[in-house]
Amino acid sequence: MADSTGTNDAVPDDLDEPVDPADAAHAADADGPDTTTEDPPPTGSAWWDVVTSRVPTWLVVAAVWVLGLGILVGAAVTILNLFASLLVVTLPLVIAIVLATLCVPPRNALVARGLPRALATAIVVFGGIAALIGIFALIAPSFVEQIQALGPTLVEGREAALEWLRTGPLGLDVNNVGDLVDRARSALGGGATGGAESGGSSGIVGNVLSGVSTAGQFLAGLALMIVLLFFVVKDGDLMVDWFQGLLRENHRPTARALGSRAWSALSGYVRGTATIALADAFFIGVGLAIIGVPLVVPLAVLVFFGAFLPVIGGFLAGLIAVLVGLADGGISTGAWTLGVILVVQQVEGNLLQPIIMRRAVALHPVVVLVALGAGAAQAGIIGAFLSVPIAAVLAAVGNELRLRAQHGHLSSATAPAAPGRPLGGPGGLLAERGESLPAQVAQDNAPGLHPQHEHDEDPEEGPDPVDDRGL
Repeated sequence: MADSTGTNDAVPDDLDEPVDPADAAHAADADGPDTTTEDPPPTGSAWWDVVTSRVPTWLVVAAVWVLGLGILVGAAVTILNLFASLLVVTLPLVIAIVLATLCVPPRNALVARGLPRALATAIVVFGGIAALIGIFALIAPSFVEQIQALGPTLVEGREAALEWLRTGPLGLDVNNVGDLVDRARSALGGGATGGAESGGSSGIVGNVLSGVSTAGQFLAGLALMIVLLFFVVKDGDLMVDWFQGLLRENHRPTARALGSRAWSALSGYVRGTATIALADAFFIGVGLAIIGVPLVVPLAVLVFFGAFLPVIGGFLAGLIAVLVGLADGGISTGAWTLGVILVVQQVEGNLLQPIIMRRAVALHPVVVLVALGAGAAQAGIIGAFLSVPIAAVLAAVGNELRLRAQHGHLSSATAPAAPGRPLGGPGGLLAERGESLPAQVAQDNAPGLHPQHEHDEDPEEGPDPVDDRGL
């Protein structure tokens, strides 16, 4: 009892003395039980602060970029593999969409004159096909006749070229050059000749069956492309409305703007390229006719289609025209042919291209070459023709997304009130300088589409100039 009482009496004395907070904390850590709890795991910005405090910032940023690029590359590879595996369907569909950019304007003109949609579409689509068939039917006889007449001259030109390689400054061995030509011909032919010789009649039958199968696939794809083209031209806008109806209501303005920007880029590219190709074919054809080069019409047609292969198409078509001029009239005719082609292509590159194609699409030559290579690897010559317009569409859509992110129209809060028209591109909202961007939001959205957001933003004095040259 005495000890207990003494102890109890000592407690007030201890409490009356001042206590150092550091000593109290030390005593609590040394004697008392650990009743502290661990901090909860960091979330949100706290997690990012923890990562950046322990890992160099440059490494974190690089890792995020690598992850994002890896996801994009993986998605692109998956889409390309899916496209290649379904090439029988996807290739006719893409060709139909590209050709629809040429067919929709005359279809709209006929509908505006009172014709039914189906009849106007049939006139445009099947009338265009009939016109193409007629053009090739007119070209084919003269082409065959002139090729037969030019055949001996072409052989002489080949021999003269080989002789120049042997006796000229290069000093090449003609036999080696001939072997290289034969190997190239064998590689292009896939070794069919060798297989036929080694396999006998079985090789011939196999080649025949392979040819029949290829012809059947081509005709089936052609028929599917024509049917798809008809329905895309006739009901394309209805298909777009149906697809937008599947989306959530707050995503529809952005989807509408992206679709409009993609169609504008594709139609601008196709129509601009067709205009430039027609000008090249006309002026080069006139020049070749004045010089007296044979095969004027076939060469003009070749120049027209070669213009749809940027960078390399014009070079290949011009090279063939120069070779025909060399074979027909010698060095002087070949030189004049080369001069005509160079003059026309310089006028195209410095005058027509900036005027016609500047606002439609702006792709760097490296992007064009990569797209051509990827398209040719996936689908041959058809893939090379289609690769650049697809790249133009992707560049336009990416540019539109960039502009919308800069102007704050991609967040969940602002997406419902985003403009339904594209910000960039020809006729985009940023190209209009007399009207503020938010004032057009309600005007461009569909009626009843979140009207409570129409006046959420303060009016601006006008859009700032934006670099809209593409990605």
